[in-house]
Amino acid sequence: MSTKTVSVDVLVIGGGASGAAAAWQAARLGARTLVVEPTPWLGGMVTAAGVSALDGNEGALGSGFFGAFRAEIEAHYGGAHNVRTGWVSNTCFEPHFGAQVMARKVRESGAEVWHGAELVEVLREGRRVVGARVRVGGEVATVHAKVTVEATEFGDVLALGGIPHRLGRESAAQTGEPDAPAHPDMELQDQTYVAILKKHAGKAAPVPRPEGYDPALFDCSTSDRCTTPDPVRLNHGLHDWSSFLGYALLPNDKFMLNWPFHSNDSPANGLFGSAEERAQCIADAKRRTLAFVHYMQNELGHPEWGLADEFGTADGLPWIPYVRESRRAEPLRWMREQDVVPATGAPRPPMQPDAIAVGDYFLDHHHSKSHYPPETRLDERYPKNAPFQIPFAALVPRDTDGLVLAEKSIGITHIVNGCSRLQPVVMLIGQAAGAAAALCAKRDLAPRSLPARDVQEALLSERTMLVPMRDLPSTHPHFVAVQRLAVLGLVTSSDPVHFRPDETLSRGEALALAERFASLRLAPRDAALAAWKSGLTRAELCSALDALRS
Repeated sequence: MSTKTVSVDVLVIGGGASGAAAAWQAARLGARTLVVEPTPWLGGMVTAAGVSALDGNEGALGSGFFGAFRAEIEAHYGGAHNVRTGWVSNTCFEPHFGAQVMARKVRESGAEVWHGAELVEVLREGRRVVGARVRVGGEVATVHAKVTVEATEFGDVLALGGIPHRLGRESAAQTGEPDAPAHPDMELQDQTYVAILKKHAGKAAPVPRPEGYDPALFDCSTSDRCTTPDPVRLNHGLHDWSSFLGYALLPNDKFMLNWPFHSNDSPANGLFGSAEERAQCIADAKRRTLAFVHYMQNELGHPEWGLADEFGTADGLPWIPYVRESRRAEPLRWMREQDVVPATGAPRPPMQPDAIAVGDYFLDHHHSKSHYPPETRLDERYPKNAPFQIPFAALVPRDTDGLVLAEKSIGITHIVNGCSRLQPVVMLIGQAAGAAAALCAKRDLAPRSLPARDVQEALLSERTMLVPMRDLPSTHPHFVAVQRLAVLGLVTSSDPVHFRPDETLSRGEALALAERFASLRLAPRDAALAAWKSGLTRAELCSALDALRS
């Protein structure tokens, strides 16, 4: 029975990496925004799950909400060089500080947050989602919303709302992807229950031997204890203790335990069953992580490392597991392997005219089964991808109105999830979802009716990259003009990822660029050709051309 009813413009269900960014952007566009989040922290995998080593979107590809978040991390620790503490990432930090940044940014945007809120029901009127019921503070509250954002860790809005979705691997026949398996199955990326460890001068508090402890599970996690040191049989190279430890060192003598080899990765399928199955799956993942810390302290002989007091939880572990793969809604258009892998000889994947986010991480899947012996191993093929774009059409459900997709529940295939699931991309997806939700709420539009160009303009106003360019930071004075023209078609998949914005153009190069601009029918050809003046740089010419757009 509901005891409280509120109405908002935008309801963000889940305050994770996407949800926090979505709320921030929606509120900044003037929408009355509410976030409902089960844990005490915003930020999801970046903070509450403890995955505080950012993956990908290096340099100029870090823009928008993500870029602002990263800049605050770097400033807090005294510069970018001070957060290059582990070899897995150029930005490593303590989760509790990341949570502080997330909370402050969302608070300053004007969005409201309900912590400790559990999703109970998705409210629908026909094909339209109109809000949700959540259990919070001992009561069930009804929230009516003009637009709702699915930003949960598990895709729970899809399940509870009866929204068509997929879970697991698709077949090649379903997707047309060259590297998809012959038959669909329920092989999911592993979850990880991360632990943040602290190094002590003497012995740390020992982690007790968990029930069912089996050190054989962790054989060959490092070369220090490995009964079969054969990289071919293991399907991975061996790391010694020094390399293992250097992987994810954090500032202030801390360490993020998120190691892919015979460590704390664990099956995730139970997360998508009943409430009891999810609870058991999470409990099993916690037990495995604690077992590995016990193994480190004892079998590997490093009692100086123990659980850090990072989260304030009873067991010293994060609030939530790191969920790499979720339920994925059926969108207006699926994002497939071919959208992130360049055609032969091309430097870029196909350009996405409705792009709303960019990424550059490789196709990386975590499966413990990938390191089984050859005769029982899960064999997946991951093609080499390149910096890619996320299309707006992947954020819009095919058969449902009033809902925008975010986090890992957008319309991506299992293969693409390997590069779209990383923290920077998920934050940028969330920012775009928040922009779309706010615009739809303001105009009383269904997301499918919202022009992608309008979402792009809202994102450009926040200096958010839409077309990957490694040499065009968002601080560049001509960033917006270059990005606007690039997404309109001035840049194609045959163009390199480096735009060379500050290169002075020859007359021939300038006229070729102006001709391409004119071919897009954005301005008369004569006016475009007349925009060039001797000494202009490529970026300056883009600004001059942008001023001509009709």
